[in-house]
Amino acid sequence: MGLLIPLGKRIQTIREKKGITQEQLEERTGINAKYISAVECGQRNVTVNTLAKIEKGLNIEIYELFLFSEEAGSEK
Repeated sequence: MGLLIPLGKRIQTIREKKGITQEQLEERTGINAKYISAVECGQRNVTVNTLAKIEKGLNIEIYELFLFSEEAGSEK
């Protein structure tokens, strides 16, 4: 299993739980909303620097982006 899809879904889940739109995340991070959408769909690879911007924009710790088990547990 690759990491792009679960990472993207995790970013999307956190963003939605916080009530943040992709456009609002763009304003907070400077990352284009279309790029954020592609990341959330698992279509784009991200750098560590981009992940750092996303975690700051979501006001979370970077490790939280990799808690995929929480995503799997919520789908059961």
